[in-house]
Amino acid sequence: MRKLLTLLSVGLLLAACNNDNGPAGPAEPLMNKQDSLAIVAFYHSMKCAEWKGGFHWDLKDTDTWGGVTVEYDAEKNEYRVVRIEVPTAEDYLPDGYSLPPELGDLTRLRDFIVWGDSRMTGEIPKEIFNCPLECLYISAKGNNEERKGLSGSIPKEIGKVAGTLKWLQIANTNIGGKIPDEIGLLKGLRTTLYLQDNEFTGKVPLVFRELPVGIYLVSNDFTEMDWRYFTEDIGNVPILDDNCLSGEIPEEVLETERWKKLCYSVQYQREGYGYDKKYFK
Repeated sequence: MRKLLTLLSVGLLLAACNNDNGPAGPAEPLMNKQDSLAIVAFYHSMKCAEWKGGFHWDLKDTDTWGGVTVEYDAEKNEYRVVRIEVPTAEDYLPDGYSLPPELGDLTRLRDFIVWGDSRMTGEIPKEIFNCPLECLYISAKGNNEERKGLSGSIPKEIGKVAGTLKWLQIANTNIGGKIPDEIGLLKGLRTTLYLQDNEFTGKVPLVFRELPVGIYLVSNDFTEMDWRYFTEDIGNVPILDDNCLSGEIPEEVLETERWKKLCYSVQYQREGYGYDKKYFK
């Protein structure tokens, strides 16, 4: 009798497995809900419905999300957004697009790259630094020299990505004002920090020497150098070509070995500015 029951049980199990209405397999993975809402906000703010060329966005199909990379999270059986690379705007994007604050809800976003142009509007949303960014590249290159897209300043919230950010470039924009001290927290940078062709003003902040990489500040509007970059042997001296530096250079600076080796970093200033040639003999 026990053997008969065992055979009957095996038979029922095999029948169930061969039945079209048998046990269901794992559910099809979906996009993470929070990521989905963030992408909807991105879609509207970046005017994705108007993108040109081969970009035809369908919010229900991740394969059509131009420049968006998703990864599968096996543990939660869902997809997460990990990278966004906006295509060259002057070729594909309409006028007046902007970056939405909802980007900060993409809690797996590692790389954010915008090959923009002068038609971008608004500021860098501070919320984006809620993401575990490893790479942030924003450029607004374009043919209109009077309009360079993004404005405002670098949010102090950039300090939030001190533990993850490895590569940073913000170039060819209307971003200016004071550089936040929090940028000195980015000690995980692995390549040169590029902040060229923006509108940063005033005295070159000393905070840059806290970084382990070179600093490229070419084509901004700095008017005063902090000479401690030369008199104190700490960190790197920023490259400051095409700024608005001028005035007298203290003798204590000219006597340093750093000045003799690195004076080229401030030698070439914008027309109407600059230091006397005698300092560079």
